[in-house]
Amino acid sequence: AKAEASASASASASAAIARAEKGIADANASATASREAALTPELRAKRDAALAEPAPAKPPQLNEESAEGAAASVGYFLNLYRYAFMTGNTTEFAAMSDDRCKFCKSTIDDANDIHSKGGWADKWDQEIVSMTYFDKLEGYEYNRVKVIVNYGAMASYYGDGQNPSTSEATYGQEVNFGVRYNNGRWMAGAVEAVSK
Repeated sequence: AKAEASASASASASAAIARAEKGIADANASATASREAALTPELRAKRDAALAEPAPAKPPQLNEESAEGAAASVGYFLNLYRYAFMTGNTTEFAAMSDDRCKFCKSTIDDANDIHSKGGWADKWDQEIVSMTYFDKLEGYEYNRVKVIVNYGAMASYYGDGQNPSTSEATYGQEVNFGVRYNNGRWMAGAVEAVSK
């Protein structure tokens, strides 16, 4: 009798969990459907274009343990940053991010948050104007790479596409990277945009 009661309680709990999961799935499907209905054809086209963005090409020097390899990795990392916000795919970005990189974690969290709500970012123009590689200082494990970047205007959208978050074009933005060569690839340990 005890075994039967236990089996019955377990079956009831399983059924309750299944009902709750179905309820959550139904609520998510309903929220997705209402977000979808709220998108204008123009916004739907923008979202579809962002989600269809191909992954950035890996430069040939990407994993070289050299100044060129570090520079190629930083350029690729910047392209992955834009790609993450457009598509929600943060896998390769995360693979190049050291655990201690706060900027990296914040980027991954933000990109996942936007996409979990049905959002996206439009592709923005991004041009590297100059890049300077600095040899590692004595006692430090990271190399500094200073990048000057021109960014076009940016727009990111949440679920229904209304009230996008926008920023104006920025020219001559200095971004400093702390990178280190580890296990056959360059990893970002710190990223800092210098206030103008």
